[in-house]
This record gives sequence, C-alpha cells and structure tokens, in this order.
Amino acid sequence: MSCLKIFSNNLIDQATIVASNEILSFPSANLQDPRRTKVTRQTGISNTVEFDFQETSEIDSIFIVDEPRNGFGISTISMNLNATASWVSPPVTQSLSFSQVYGVGYSIFTQQNYRFARLNLTSGLAYTELSKVFIGKSIDLGVGPNLNWTYKDNELSISKENRYGQKFVDIISRQKSFNIQLSLLNKTQMDQIFEVYDSKGTTKPFFIVIGDDTMISDHRRFAGMVYLSSIPTITNTSFGRYSLSMQLEEAM
Repeated sequence: MSCLKIFSNNLIDQATIVASNEILSFPSANLQDPRRTKVTRQTGISNTVEFDFQETSEIDSIFIVDEPRNGFGISTISMNLNATASWVSPPVTQSLSFSQVYGVGYSIFTQQNYRFARLNLTSGLAYTELSKVFIGKSIDLGVGPNLNWTYKDNELSISKENRYGQKFVDIISRQKSFNIQLSLLNKTQMDQIFEVYDSKGTTKPFFIVIGDDTMISDHRRFAGMVYLSSIPTITNTSFGRYSLSMQLEEAM
C-alpha cells in the first residue's frame, strides 16, 4: 500500500510577500493566484522572495509546481526560515530538488516553527520565475490508497488532420488525473480529510504526493497541485471506521 501525503494549509495564501527585482507585470501576488499560468518573475539570474506569515507557524514542507506550458523558470531553489526578517545567518536552510519532466518538487523535513521565510532562486535565464509554491505543514494520513487506484495523463493538445493525412498540432500540455480509494480510516484520519474538504472543497487547489521511490523510479510522476473533482461520499463501513473515494484533477 502506497502512502498519501496532502499539503493543503498553505501559509503563502495569507502572507505578505516581497520579491527582489520584481517585474510589475508579473507581481509576487501571483503566487496567491490558483492559476499556474499566473507567474511571478524577477529580473536577473539570482533573486529572493520573502514571506511574512504574520505569526509563528508550523512548517515541515515546501512544494513547488511549474508553469504548465513553459516549465520551471529557475535552476535552483532553497528556503531559509527565521523568527525575524533577518537573513544574515538564518537558523534553517532547506534545499529543494525538482523534476523538469514532471513539473514538481517537494521536500518534507523536521517541523520548524517560524514567522518568516525566504526563497533563494537562481536561473540560467535573464530572469527567475515561480508559478505556485506551498510552504506549511503537511498531512500524513499514515495510510495510502487501496490497490487499483488509477492515474492518467490527459492530452490537452489539439490535433487536426487534413485530407492528405498530415497532422497539425497545437501543443499545450498534459493534465494528470487520479482516482483513489481510502478504506478503514479512523476518526483522526477523517479529521485530517475533513480539514482538506472544509478549506478547499472543489474550488481551491491543494498539493498531493502518492507513494515514494520504492514503488516507481520517480514517484514525482504521482504528485502535483490538484482540485477535487467532486466532494466524496463517505461510507461508515464499521464502528469508527470509514471509507471514501476521491477523484482529483491537476490544476493548470
């Protein structure tokens, strides 16, 4: 059984954001827009983005996704945490790797409690660019989907063929979709699920990871920023135990 991790309480949603060398047409406020095509961009090959979460907050993870058509606009990324907005010698530095192929990267680490965070970005381009970022505390259900869960890459590109059999393709991207079932959840696990349902519903995205590298060469294929396609029906299978299914569609 593969594990399921959910990242839903994004501290960035309510944060004050300050980006160095910000390009006005690609403001840092775009990090709080759910559309992945709304990016923040900064001039130069090395930049920072600072966050004030307004209060000391629990942080054990960072998650990034790319712009779905153009990919990542960075070469490297790391995160600093501190109790104040001082970055001379921050107490926490967390590195992060990401997959250009699957458009995601994440890191889970020992929980820290801080008010301020800074992202350090480098790029081989004339600018650095971010699509969507999660910083906060992850939800680990301690269980994973039942066997026979499904994953599909939906092709969004449009292809037309003329009378000579020639194809003309408007290349867009692919969109991941998942159909998973969870069984024998206890009340604590249901509280975690309800936390996601109540805060996100079908209108706000969150982030997920299914499994690890013991189940496939690169499990980041089964990770991303997603929406619930519908609110699941919950079945009480026995006293204090519940089951449900979730249909998830990648945010674009």
